Amino acid sequence: MMINQLAAYVTVAALEVRDRSRRRTPDGGYSTEAIAVTAFLVALALAALAILGPKVLAKIRGVTL
Repeated sequence: MMINQLAAYVTVAALEVRDRSRRRTPDGGYSTEAIAVTAFLVALALAALAILGPKVLAKIRGVTL
């Protein structure tokens, strides 16, 4: 009887350790997703600057005072 209780205790302790190790990242990868979205938005802003930048500079240079 005592060995069965000891085995049950060890089993529960092992399951608890396994569950705690799985809960190490409770964010579910949110930070990775946020980095990917931020990188996409930065790339989009750089593309818009590359397209619109020369047009804006041409308009500025065309202004006469």
